[in-house]
Amino acid sequence: MHLQFDTNPREHSPLDPDSMELSSAEVLDAISRFDAIGLWRANLTTGLVYWSDVVYEIYGLEPQNGAVNVSAAIEAYHPDDREVVSRCMEETANHKKGYRFVLRLKQPDGKYAWVKSVGLYRKLDDGTEEIFGYIEKFSAVARSVTVLI
Repeated sequence: MHLQFDTNPREHSPLDPDSMELSSAEVLDAISRFDAIGLWRANLTTGLVYWSDVVYEIYGLEPQNGAVNVSAAIEAYHPDDREVVSRCMEETANHKKGYRFVLRLKQPDGKYAWVKSVGLYRKLDDGTEEIFGYIEKFSAVARSVTVLI
């Protein structure tokens, strides 16, 4: 199959998933198809935190139903990084903004892996305040190609 693209410059507005006719599930699938990216959310009213199965995999744990033990999750970070994780969550909740970090997470073999996490504040229609985001194993690979066949 030979692909041909229109190269004539045109006026266009910034694209968003809705204007591209992509569902949230399709966008998430495209983003996480080749990389393990886990989703999480923390309810600031109840203090309960929930993880997708991929977050458990990144932590080297078996997926479970229900809320996560936040203290244990933070303890899994390198001792020098735990304060940063806690501070990122607190600052995001207090200032209603977001964060991004790349820190060390302890793996089941005792070694540390670099992970990138992004968290964003949101307020739901019912007034519930949350921080939600994603976590992924981070590698500083300069060049990598994956083709799905």
